[in-house]
Amino acid sequence: MNTETFTTLHTILKADSSVPDEQRDTILKACRQAAPRKRLGTVREAAAILAVHPRTLQRWGRRGLLTPVRITPRRQRWDLDEVERLATEGVCNE
Repeated sequence: MNTETFTTLHTILKADSSVPDEQRDTILKACRQAAPRKRLGTVREAAAILAVHPRTLQRWGRRGLLTPVRITPRRQRWDLDEVERLATEGVCNE
C-alpha cells in the first residue's frame, strides 16, 4: 500500500467515531504489513542465474518447473526468488 493511500485510510478511520481504537489499530497494522513484491526478471536474467539457455527456461515454464508471470499476452517475467530457489535446491521428482 502506498503512503498516500495509507494516510487517507488513517485519516478516515481516525475521523470515524464508530470504529473502536483497537479495531482501527488492527486495520492499520495489517495495512502496514503489505505483501512483499516479487523480484521479476527477464528470461535472460533468469537463464543466467540457472546457467541454462533461455529456451530451456521457457520449456521448464511450460512443464511447470517454474511459473512465468504474464506482463502482457506476449511478454512474461520470471520470479527471481523462485529461480534462485530452483538453482540452490534443484527439482524434486517424487
